[in-house]
Amino acid sequence: MEKTSFVHIGITVSDLDRSIAFYEKYFGFKTESAGQFPDGFFDAKPTLYRLAPGAVSKIAIIVSPDGLALELFQFLDQQPFVEPEWNTPGYHHICLKVEDVNVKYREMKEDGVEFFFEPDFKGDPKNNEFWVFLKDPDGNPIELQ
Repeated sequence: MEKTSFVHIGITVSDLDRSIAFYEKYFGFKTESAGQFPDGFFDAKPTLYRLAPGAVSKIAIIVSPDGLALELFQFLDQQPFVEPEWNTPGYHHICLKVEDVNVKYREMKEDGVEFFFEPDFKGDPKNNEFWVFLKDPDGNPIELQ
């Protein structure tokens, strides 16, 4: 069988700089590259992107300390955010492993980051493993374990 490896996750954001700062501050991501797509890039693949002619987007690739890459897009012409529904097929969240969920929760909560619930035991409480869900700056769910 041919080897498959993970490359990146693409996320559209409303403010590229704000999202980069969020992932850098809380999760240690570093910017690998940033720029803007060339004119006509999205027009060349209309059945994939389904954007109005002349769409413009900034892009950044940010990488976690262990190599997870996020490809962030910020479009000039943005649509409103639609909160994902769990019972609708599609992508719902990303999950990041942190050293201590409770410590990260307190740090981010003090900064005003919105959480769906307080850290809870993940499985058997004897294992002392926790999980929690938060919202990124645009409201996208992120799970921490």
